[in-house]
Amino acid sequence: MNSIRSALLRHKSYIVSYPFTCLLILIACGIILYTSMQDKTIVHALAYIGAVWLCAFITDIIVIARPRTSTGFPIRKPLKKELLTIIICVLLGSAFLIIRFFTDWQRLPNIVRLAAIPLVLFTFQAVQAIIYLFVFKYKFKELGVNLNYWYLPIILHIVWGGITLWLAPNESHWQEAYKEYGIFGSLFTGIISAALPEEFMRLLFQTRIGKALTSPAMGLFIATAIWGAMHIPIGHSQNHERVTLWHATVGIAYLTPIGMFWGYLTQRTKSLFPAVMMHGLNLWGLQNF
Repeated sequence: MNSIRSALLRHKSYIVSYPFTCLLILIACGIILYTSMQDKTIVHALAYIGAVWLCAFITDIIVIARPRTSTGFPIRKPLKKELLTIIICVLLGSAFLIIRFFTDWQRLPNIVRLAAIPLVLFTFQAVQAIIYLFVFKYKFKELGVNLNYWYLPIILHIVWGGITLWLAPNESHWQEAYKEYGIFGSLFTGIISAALPEEFMRLLFQTRIGKALTSPAMGLFIATAIWGAMHIPIGHSQNHERVTLWHATVGIAYLTPIGMFWGYLTQRTKSLFPAVMMHGLNLWGLQNF
């Protein structure tokens, strides 16, 4: 009971300590609820937002009840240097996504495609990982590589999946993923090619921006918004609709709750593992409307 009470008090303290960030989160949730009312999916939207809070709350209960010593995420190089490195890598990675999904890739001159392909290394954070490990000389454990709270994703998937199957069962696409990719293909696509590079990028971004702004909450929000914006080109290629400012805003808003939760999961556990496993195995589709 003490852990539950402490978790509730912690969430209350966030509202007091970071009111502007909380307001931005409320605006994102308001956009989700507004558009879901128009689409008659309000129950789904409430389930999504509620599941995010509940999983964050469960995370806090477990972390408070079973604290673990950890290296955390130290920043050992000059902050401006690290931020500039991260921003350049993200911009180059985003450039590939824009070229690949906002243009007719097959009709681009071969020289353009050949020039763009190396940017994939920035999209999947390979260059950033090399810089942090071999240039900045960070240790793996300082970048969240550990098995802290390895069991937490199991608990959270049960909760998240249960809510999905109860209130939005048609969104679950486990069977489709298994039929299309198989078990190992699904694991590789979800964990290695998507979750690991994205959560690594968000870890670096949210900790460094949070330090620069002296606000971990704002760092988490900005990192989540940038991560959401990077999904716009892919969404455009799937829907084939003209991207307007409103469509982009709505797209980022819909990803904000789940993105904030995954980033919060990393911050609270001081490990990439729980967020990577939640993200990589997120075939429930509760965030999809």
